[in-house]
Amino acid sequence: MNRPHRGAAGSRSLGTMEVKSKFGAEFRRFSLERSKPGKFEEFYGLLQHVHKIPNVDVLVGYTDIHGDLLPINNDDNYHKAVSTANPLLRIFIQRKEDADYSAFGTDTMTRKKNVLSNVLRPDNHKKKPHIVISMPQDFRPVSSIIDVDILPETHRRVRLYKYGTDKPLGFYIRDGSSVRVTPHGLEKVPGIFISRLVP
Repeated sequence: MNRPHRGAAGSRSLGTMEVKSKFGAEFRRFSLERSKPGKFEEFYGLLQHVHKIPNVDVLVGYTDIHGDLLPINNDDNYHKAVSTANPLLRIFIQRKEDADYSAFGTDTMTRKKNVLSNVLRPDNHKKKPHIVISMPQDFRPVSSIIDVDILPETHRRVRLYKYGTDKPLGFYIRDGSSVRVTPHGLEKVPGIFISRLVP
């Protein structure tokens, strides 16, 4: 990662990108090399260093070209933020304990700017509804098919989740066999069956 660098005109010609980060009421500016932005952990450490908050757990977000405040918390969305920044990457940092998770979502930055104009001119046309984007730790697991791209259909495994309780799923399974009609007659095939259900 590059060290902080000034000069917008020179930075664009050298393939660097300017970053403007906000933590509380403080703004900091520095630059990154767009073609080698590094990893999210390095960027996270750089933000803590620049804002002089080395031991503070923070949430990092950026505004995309549509005015949405989106989280940066892994290498993938960090690289997406860097690749779509034009001409400036705007970063917003919040302490985790004070974080407003509802701030992430569609039109979040545009809505903040339009609050006063909506009060002064309430006849403005209706906007699309706000969509809240949760943080990954708030996502709940869902049932899924495992090995879908690796194993044939007859050997795939299924992972089942029951959300919000540690009780069993309510059914028992066992192996067995069934009969299938084929062009050559009846054929016995192995299978897995629900043997009984719990009310």
